[in-house]
Amino acid sequence: MRMNPQPTIFLSSIISEFYDLRGALKYFLGKSGFRVLMSEEPDFGADCGIDSLDNCLKQIEVSDYYFLIIGNKPGTIFKLSDVETTVTFEEFRHYISLIEKGKSLNLIAFVRQHTWDNYQKKDTSVIHPLQIALIDELIHNSLFGDKKIGRWRYTFNKFADIIAVLETNQNGLFLESTRKTSIFRAYLKREITDILKLFVQKDTKTDSFQTITDYLNLPDLKFSDFLTPTLLTREQAARIKTFLTIIISRGTLLLKINRIFNYVAQGEFSRFDTKQVTYSFPEFIKLTIQTLEIMEKIFENSRTNEQFDEIRKRDAGSFYICEAEYILIHHTFIDLNIAIRKLISLVNCFQQNWTDLKNKPDEFYSYRGAYFDKYTDKEIAEFALGYFIKDI
Repeated sequence: MRMNPQPTIFLSSIISEFYDLRGALKYFLGKSGFRVLMSEEPDFGADCGIDSLDNCLKQIEVSDYYFLIIGNKPGTIFKLSDVETTVTFEEFRHYISLIEKGKSLNLIAFVRQHTWDNYQKKDTSVIHPLQIALIDELIHNSLFGDKKIGRWRYTFNKFADIIAVLETNQNGLFLESTRKTSIFRAYLKREITDILKLFVQKDTKTDSFQTITDYLNLPDLKFSDFLTPTLLTREQAARIKTFLTIIISRGTLLLKINRIFNYVAQGEFSRFDTKQVTYSFPEFIKLTIQTLEIMEKIFENSRTNEQFDEIRKRDAGSFYICEAEYILIHHTFIDLNIAIRKLISLVNCFQQNWTDLKNKPDEFYSYRGAYFDKYTDKEIAEFALGYFIKDI
């Protein structure tokens, strides 16, 4: 996945004319959850091995929005293939080429009001001819058509005019929604990381971490009879007793799990899929829901299943267990191991600031535990569909 920490906006304009405006936009959009790329800022991500223009073009390619601001001045003029041009003009042309190649990159374009007036008059004593050419290409480019670009191009006199337009959500920014999503994602990152901490331990000798399921590694035991108790070794008994102690003592996680479900239930992570005509969750939220539902089942069972506590209290030196009892314990162990691995994937997503996880088919998220998934959704749907037919 592309690793933009937030939806990313490339701000394209000359710096000298719009220095204060650019700084104000970076602050405003940053508070709303966006990452704003500006060539004069240290977080621009410049590559010292290429020139400044190529750096800018490279950053446009990894952005989600191309934010263009046009004034009277063209900025530094240079020649490219013996034709005069500017950095802003070349950035816009690069944006056009990316759209033509099929890249999804939203355009937000603003022209200063008196620049627009001068453009309409074609007054080259005030507005540079290159700026007239840039506005011409913005408005008349065949890639858009007059109707579409007319909706995307705005004029402004002051910063407040730009904010008023952005807050209408006409450009797909959804400022308030993005801000809330960023806040909820920060909460989710904290909660998921805290849960994983409860299921890892640090080896003081090697100074390395290990999951408790990797450490305990419950074996596939062989039993002579399903109901006849079998004597286990002290080590086998100790591993089982330790595992049961862990899951019984982690029952308070149900409160944290419910709190996370409340974050998700706010709907801030849902997005409308125009192709499916329905709302859907990003992959990391689907994985969060699946993981926590598996864990919820584990800890709810450990809280209500008195047999777990009875087995845990058995003497390790004379530890008998039958296959029926061990199947339940071992399936619970497998489910916890799966859940921990999914937690690790989520922590990687949050801590590495990935936008999302790799797309998975819906079947990947259907698993909710060994017993829960004894039958598929399709089998249950077919059963329900035909249940009353036999009575007709």
